[in-house]
Amino acid sequence: MRTLCAFADLSIVALCWAGAYLLRVNAEFMPPPPGPHEVGDYVTVGLGLLPLWYILLRQRGLYEPRRGLARTGEESLKLIQVSTLGTLTVAAITFFWRGIPISRLVLLLFWAMSSIGLVAFRALLRAGLEEIRKRGLNRRSVLIVGTGVLAHAVYERFRDHPATGFHVIGFLGPSMAGLGDRTPPILGGFADLHAAVSDDQVDQVVIALDRGDSADPIKLLHELHDTTAAVRLVPDLLGLQTLQAGIEDFAGLPMIRLVESPLVGWNQILKRAFDLTAGSLALILTTPVMAAIALGIRWTSPEGPFLYTQERMGLDGRLFHMHKFRTMVPNAEAETGARWAQRDDPRRTRFGAFLRSLSLDELPQLWNVVRGEMSLVGPRPERPEFIREFRKQIPGYMLRHKMKAGMTGWAQINGCRGNTSIEKRLDYDMEYARRWSLIFDLKILALTLVRFRDPNAY
Repeated sequence: MRTLCAFADLSIVALCWAGAYLLRVNAEFMPPPPGPHEVGDYVTVGLGLLPLWYILLRQRGLYEPRRGLARTGEESLKLIQVSTLGTLTVAAITFFWRGIPISRLVLLLFWAMSSIGLVAFRALLRAGLEEIRKRGLNRRSVLIVGTGVLAHAVYERFRDHPATGFHVIGFLGPSMAGLGDRTPPILGGFADLHAAVSDDQVDQVVIALDRGDSADPIKLLHELHDTTAAVRLVPDLLGLQTLQAGIEDFAGLPMIRLVESPLVGWNQILKRAFDLTAGSLALILTTPVMAAIALGIRWTSPEGPFLYTQERMGLDGRLFHMHKFRTMVPNAEAETGARWAQRDDPRRTRFGAFLRSLSLDELPQLWNVVRGEMSLVGPRPERPEFIREFRKQIPGYMLRHKMKAGMTGWAQINGCRGNTSIEKRLDYDMEYARRWSLIFDLKILALTLVRFRDPNAY
């Protein structure tokens, strides 16, 4: 299967290279090429593309088995990264190697066509395999070692996702704790593992023991050393707050990652590039609006500044100074100290209430975005005074700071603004962190523009 997939990928790359060349040379809507475009030169470069793309695809793990629940968005992003890096490599080589003049427009067309072609092919391939597995073909039999809450959770995942092609034939364990009446049968105890795998021709064994189980996972693994079954171990992390949990290899030593920001490597570069580009453009376009707002604040409340700077907590718990338009009377917290804004808050100015109702007081934060202290999308930053209480009262609250603070967020467009439930807001923030992608950010920004009026914005 991997060989066929690699052959298909490289065929797509070759076709896209040929298509980009033919489009550049023959398309009537394009300007005529400035110089000769020898077919032989493009054939030579095309032959070099194939091993380069194969190496890049393998390095990004795109030929690893993905029978389980694959993250389609992550795979698509990796394919676009491969096309981008490969195209830039070809552009650099042909720039310094003057013997082969390659059109930059051909490279641009090829990058777009290869990105779309590879992503479309993988999507069709995955959809086809899922449909085949839903019909009961290309299935793998699974034996779950354990009968507790964790084993039942594993079974439910397999049951609810038939497209993966995994079929649970039974459990091994001492009791029915946590198992329902309609689950597959218990085939024996832990001591029967070797016999059960040998007799039932099990393709995969999933060891899912609760922390209180008496079985030793190491001994269970030794029982399987002379079988051909694939083995997976599910750690008992139920009840623990995790973010981007997974397994990683550290110099040959496997480590379980429990808490990690999704914004590492290419993801971090992609999000920062988008924030810098879109944030700078928005800052330029809204400058006249912000100038008018500043004049309005000066006119309606001349005794104070038009900007309000407040300390907030951002990525990894780092403090920064967030900027807003002043919407309250000067020294509004001089007597009360830090506290939430309330509906019909008497500290607001009339013009400030208008700004808050449309979230226009947030526009100066575009400068925080350009500086890299905030993102356009992310969990809203809170004041350190409030965080000191939240982190004591709400388990896992600080995990939201593994993402850069945002001007808008998934919680805000779902109504969690102002003096609303912190627990519910945290749930949305954690969902955002787990689901993060650039497409998700664009969706949130679009919804923010639609839902800019919020009854909790006061």
